Amino acid sequence: MTESGASARLPNRDFRPAPFWWDECPPPEEPPAPLPARCDVAIVGGGIGGLCAALELARHGAAVALLEADAFGFNASTRNSGGVSFGLDLAKVARWARWTGRKGPGIAELAKGALESLVHTEDFIARNAIDCDYHRRGRLSCASTPRHFEALSRRAETLNRLFDANARVLTRSEQHAEIGSERFHGALVIERSGQLNPARYVRGLIRLCEEAKVSRHARTLVQRVERTKTSFRLTTSAGPLEAEAVIVATNAQSARLPCVGLRKRVIPVASHIIVTEPLPEALAEQLIPRRRTGADSRRLLAYFRRTPDGSRFLYGSRAAPFEVSPQRAAEVLYRRMVASFPSLAGVRITHAWGCKVAFTLDALPHMGEIDGVHYLAGCNGNGVAMMTYLGQRVARKLLERARTACVFDRAEFPRVPLYDGRPWFLPPAAAAYRALDFLDTLSSHYGTKARQA
Repeated sequence: MTESGASARLPNRDFRPAPFWWDECPPPEEPPAPLPARCDVAIVGGGIGGLCAALELARHGAAVALLEADAFGFNASTRNSGGVSFGLDLAKVARWARWTGRKGPGIAELAKGALESLVHTEDFIARNAIDCDYHRRGRLSCASTPRHFEALSRRAETLNRLFDANARVLTRSEQHAEIGSERFHGALVIERSGQLNPARYVRGLIRLCEEAKVSRHARTLVQRVERTKTSFRLTTSAGPLEAEAVIVATNAQSARLPCVGLRKRVIPVASHIIVTEPLPEALAEQLIPRRRTGADSRRLLAYFRRTPDGSRFLYGSRAAPFEVSPQRAAEVLYRRMVASFPSLAGVRITHAWGCKVAFTLDALPHMGEIDGVHYLAGCNGNGVAMMTYLGQRVARKLLERARTACVFDRAEFPRVPLYDGRPWFLPPAAAAYRALDFLDTLSSHYGTKARQA
């Protein structure tokens, strides 16, 4: 048995192999700036987390050097779908706690911290007047099987209790007010969630850092971080730098900095996105009439939304465990998209791209210290709000010279067994997930047939 649409063929190959967001707002090509001899804080990684940490520190008088191996925001910070939510998978967190028997903050405390990241981000965008198409439009969790719908129904009460999420359940007969697909078996609407244009958000952060006099150094690869008696010495492609403190905000790119112990704790997982040509208004409205962000409930989940002007459809998933060519990703994602949204059959694709997303073994984001080096890492696919928040929190920790009040600031950051930064286990894990998703679909199909008989 195969899903409807599984044989759909990509109608064109002349799409742009780059993020849709870059058409309007590409990563800035800043001229190389000479490194200072020393600074108060060196920040490694120029994505959302690093930019937010640099801004907070500079606004409070610290001399900051922000180092990025590529252009600022070049990686996941401007390659994501733009969803903004509290983004904590409580079920995975609870399973990890049960399996390991390890003690730590309870679910309610972790949920409070995750909600605080969303509140902080919305306030930060408004207070700094960042023009990034931010809207709190809510999101949809769409049930791929009847069993998944039962799980979503149970989840609604928890979300409302812990996150004040204003969540409600729609049955299959009610879901068409929110989603134009017969593929799903009901949906969970979560009002407390937003969306933005990630490239415009990063551009706003860069502007704020420039105004705060952050010393910015794009295309500067950090090769080594060494601790001395009183400070840190960084070896970079642009020369040496001495810093009183160091923050590492490399997230899914942490394997490029082997001298800091994140590469054995952060798992880089490939994610891929396609965007359609402008759609007829009636079709776009039929697909997602309230312009919410959405995701299905499969293990290899897909996520989707309309672009900020409402005219195009964005669809993302994991085309492969590792990064593949945009051409291959587009072929795989197009088939999956049409299987869930048959009305998009024949629609041309204009953009296809991918990035690496940082996952952790315990499904939690983390900030803390390793050998005196501060870090923030592990957004688990929900990084816009969390990296904004953790960037600010790690900066406050340095400014206050004390452990800051943040539930994600924990000494324990589990290493992945038999892992050195090369995730060899992803292909078999992806194969197992595909098999389980297929069995779920098969069971759902024959269960529906049995009920109809």
